[in-house]
Amino acid sequence: MNKIFIAIGSHLDLELRNTILNCINRAKYPENLVFSICLQYDEKPGTNANCIDDLVQQYDIHIDKYHYSVGEGGCWARQITQQAYKGEKYSFQVDSHMRFIQDWDEILINDYEDLKSKGVAKPLLSYCSPPYFRDDEREIDLNFKYDNELDKMDVVKIRRIVNELWVEYGGYEHEVNTGFKNIKVPLLYGGFVFTEGNWVVEVEQDPEHYYTGEELALSIRSFTKGYDIYTPKQITTWHRNFSGHIAQCFKHWNIHGNEVGSRKHQHAVARLRMLVFGGDLGKYGNGDVRTIEEFMEYSGIDFVNLKINERDFLALSN
Repeated sequence: MNKIFIAIGSHLDLELRNTILNCINRAKYPENLVFSICLQYDEKPGTNANCIDDLVQQYDIHIDKYHYSVGEGGCWARQITQQAYKGEKYSFQVDSHMRFIQDWDEILINDYEDLKSKGVAKPLLSYCSPPYFRDDEREIDLNFKYDNELDKMDVVKIRRIVNELWVEYGGYEHEVNTGFKNIKVPLLYGGFVFTEGNWVVEVEQDPEHYYTGEELALSIRSFTKGYDIYTPKQITTWHRNFSGHIAQCFKHWNIHGNEVGSRKHQHAVARLRMLVFGGDLGKYGNGDVRTIEEFMEYSGIDFVNLKINERDFLALSN
């Protein structure tokens, strides 16, 4: 069966419930969805320990609950969700504030299987979902960007690399009409990763990583384990655009303080350097299908000289 393992780490997110229900209601085959949720909760309505208990009773949802005060960050939460994987055919890592297009499951499976039929051994679909907005008082979603231009995709354009080795390639800055084609790219986005189920085992999230650099580390590890990253052929999800105070509420480092955030960031950077230049990271290290040098050549990221050799991935895919 085409079961999809859906991993969601949630940190004090009022949108979690809406995300789960929208994911189910927009799927063509909701009976094939298997959820694993890491719920970091507080005592407030909508984000407390029992906020989705009724959904757990209705749908195939595994949940791990942690008070937000013991949370260790996004990668830690995502690694916890992956422990519930039971061999589902596909895996889908998404954020806890997302909306989905109708029949998103069929669209993504068709994309994946089409790439497989063309000789791609391990396709991985990832992109930066365009934003949607929400009126929380009226409880309605608003303004789904590019909902009438569904092939308008953000194609990775790497701007620079910094001394800590992480690269800047933030979303919504290189949007092009792809002609409903899968575009091969060098880097993934953590808020949208659709691929074979075994990815959660082969490229298990490093719980000691943090936010900045997470996506680069996952990209390197996926690439060296034989995965090829592509955008979907069309927009299939939207990501909530938060602003002001509400945007700060979800950030681990704002909740736990800059000292904790800085310490965890520096530890993650040290692990990223080990990934690039060598070091024993155990199961969180690189694969043996490809080398870090091959990743550098393909991506255009020169870690040694801290420079970017710009590549036009849209042209390379045509």
